Amino acid sequence: MPNNTKELESLVTKAQEATRNLESAELRKVAFEQVLDHLLANYGHEAVADPNLKVSPGRLGTESEPADGVLASEQQRIDALARYFKISPDEVQHLFDATEEQPNLVVSTKQLASSKAQAAREIALLVTGALTALGLETTTSHVRDVADDYGKYDNANFMTTLTNMVEISVLGKRRSQNRIIRMKVAGVEAAQDLATRIVN
Repeated sequence: MPNNTKELESLVTKAQEATRNLESAELRKVAFEQVLDHLLANYGHEAVADPNLKVSPGRLGTESEPADGVLASEQQRIDALARYFKISPDEVQHLFDATEEQPNLVVSTKQLASSKAQAAREIALLVTGALTALGLETTTSHVRDVADDYGKYDNANFMTTLTNMVEISVLGKRRSQNRIIRMKVAGVEAAQDLATRIVN
């Protein structure tokens, strides 16, 4: 931890510089918090010696530059996911594969609800939580693709299922097939409860 205000201000400035180019204010706030947490946790270690670390927005399933320069290693992503879901780093592997820049859900199908609607809600909580933990934006197409992979995608009711969830906000035009998802506080708590249930 920094010993004085000047050192702390320096870390805050680094976190601001790393997240400055993110367009979404909410995404910038989440990413800033993650970057600052990492800088504070690793203060005085060589891992944060590079002042040129930058954060660039990424999307699940796309090939791009590293989504977050500070969360560029697998262990950093695992630690961020563990903090977000309030589980141990060892338990993260039961939920996500974090070897790539974008986390992939690896939960067994039998650990999800049997009904498509409820399973889609659970997938939405896990996917949105994982991307939020890494400072990335979530869209309805992210959730749709994962739900489809699990055989839980119901084309006729999918968007209604998501928009009726009290744990998330679905932003954008009603008829759009790819809308932005924001996690609410109730969603964070629900995602943490779901993660704990799955890993125990």
